[in-house]
Amino acid sequence: MNTVVTESVGTTDKRHFIAGSIVVSWLTLIVLLGLNGSYSVAVNEVPVTLITSFIITFIVFSVSYISIPAVREYLLGIDMRFLIMLSSWRMIGIGFIMLNMFGHLPTSFSYVAGIGDALTAVAAVFLAFNLMKQEKGVRKSAILRWNTFGLLDFIIAVSLGLLTRTDALLAESNGLNGELMMAFPMVIIPGFLVQILSLTHIIIFLQLRNNHANDAYVKIK
Repeated sequence: MNTVVTESVGTTDKRHFIAGSIVVSWLTLIVLLGLNGSYSVAVNEVPVTLITSFIITFIVFSVSYISIPAVREYLLGIDMRFLIMLSSWRMIGIGFIMLNMFGHLPTSFSYVAGIGDALTAVAAVFLAFNLMKQEKGVRKSAILRWNTFGLLDFIIAVSLGLLTRTDALLAESNGLNGELMMAFPMVIIPGFLVQILSLTHIIIFLQLRNNHANDAYVKIK
């Protein structure tokens, strides 16, 4: 019995190590590309590197989840409270509003992204806390609403970031643009943080569908 438990713990630790190594390697790659200026583009040019990175990220994730049982099992087994709490880091989005006040980012992007991130972060803390403390758990509908809002906020914010670049469709007449988000170190946000946190939202959707399909409340043991 103890041998089985030990092997199970060892397997879990190994998977955590592999997942952590992938995340660290991914971040390192983004940092190196950012330092190399690979994300920087001239006015009127499409930010191919950034868009390509989003496409590759979600293709690799989807293919891995669908075709590799061990990956699917691992992702569905991650503690949902941990996934939700990761979004508390989105409070740093308030910094977009501050950068706008100092004339570094466009108003529409800064306020939509900043306020959306802050609301997502605050709600994440309350959800995770209730998942830990509430005996019957949290309504699945509440988690679904929060998760949907958080993911949609990312989609809207990234779209605004691209559309408010110089001479882009929603470029502001005051000259403020989103070019700063293509430069290091800010590019780490769309190149890494937005993508990995978007994946956490997708994983939560998958967990709700697979682990709590018939549950009105989500309770994490």
